[in-house]
Amino acid sequence: MQPIPPSASSPGPPESVAEPDPVPRPWWRRGRVWWRIVRDVGSLALAVALLIWGLPRIAGVGWNEIAEPLGRLPVSALVLLGALQLCALFAFTFTITGALPGISHGRALMVNLAGSLVANTLPFGGALGVGATYAICRSWGFRRSAIGISVVLGGVFATAGKVVLPLVGLAALLLQGGHISPALRDAALVGVLTLVAVLALFVVVMVSDRAAHAVGRAIQRVAEAVLRLLRRPTTLGWEQGIAQLRAQTQDVMRRGWLKMTLGTLGYFVVYFFLFWICLHICGAVVGVGTMLAAFALGRLLTSVAVTPGGLGLVEAGSVALLVAMGANAAEAAAGTLLFTIFTHVIEIPFGIVAWLVWLWGRKKRPAEPEADADPEGRVRPAPPGSASAAAPGD
Repeated sequence: MQPIPPSASSPGPPESVAEPDPVPRPWWRRGRVWWRIVRDVGSLALAVALLIWGLPRIAGVGWNEIAEPLGRLPVSALVLLGALQLCALFAFTFTITGALPGISHGRALMVNLAGSLVANTLPFGGALGVGATYAICRSWGFRRSAIGISVVLGGVFATAGKVVLPLVGLAALLLQGGHISPALRDAALVGVLTLVAVLALFVVVMVSDRAAHAVGRAIQRVAEAVLRLLRRPTTLGWEQGIAQLRAQTQDVMRRGWLKMTLGTLGYFVVYFFLFWICLHICGAVVGVGTMLAAFALGRLLTSVAVTPGGLGLVEAGSVALLVAMGANAAEAAAGTLLFTIFTHVIEIPFGIVAWLVWLWGRKKRPAEPEADADPEGRVRPAPPGSASAAAPGD
């Protein structure tokens, strides 16, 4: 018997007809996409303007004078600078291996290069760099909580270095008998106080369970309010998550604090030596205190997320301080620009290679299960011979 189609006289409600899914709007009709484009283009334009237009104006010389010291650099000096840059990157792998137990130095270097490529080339790329780190480490089988802890600890130790450096630089500058302009002094003070507040918040969360819940609850409320403004309301479980991660973070800190400290210290020491050589081979003659203060100011300005990796701001601030302290303007600008080339531009091809090696290794092996954890929540290294034991080329 065939079913009788529903009619106006038949009892019961008619069958509901599924509504067709709305057709997604093309990207050029999405306001959020255009906002990101405007933001990113504006950030890149600001970086280019600060370098091309702002740097000569701050130094008080033209590009011909700045390029002249760069044109007579010996090949041996360039090789030395490249070797020092690699040493700095390798030094920071100790920070990563201390924060993420079970990862090898080769893989830590790959994560560092890949994350730096994103952070240093894209406007506001810090968050995207964290996402890249997360994706790569997850593909190797590390747990989400372990990756989150490593990202937090790596950021905390890097921030601690950026706080200590200006204090050391200011002390060295005062011992040398130098003086800085009120504008630079105030800018450095604001930056240091901001980073100190971040470190103090981390310490409070680590010390007090009640503070961990309070901070997690406050961050959760702010994030949920932002999501409501974006018309994507959702309930986040960050308060409990932060409190639960606190114990695991304390365990990682107890076991890896020495490696993280030495790795961060070595990273900044090698970078300062690299900065000193860049200025020296370009002919800039300044005191150690002035050089340390300019280097510290530059590292502090990398925290400003207005341009990719602080590009443009770092050079402008460092050159302004060097020139104010009596350095030759053209030589100071050339040395600072050379330092940027080796610490910012040279990392780009290295980062591309790191991404390609990771993608190639991902295709060569099957999907990996999550890394095992012991009862205390630490990640155990994968057994030798397993897919996650070593990165390609380790």
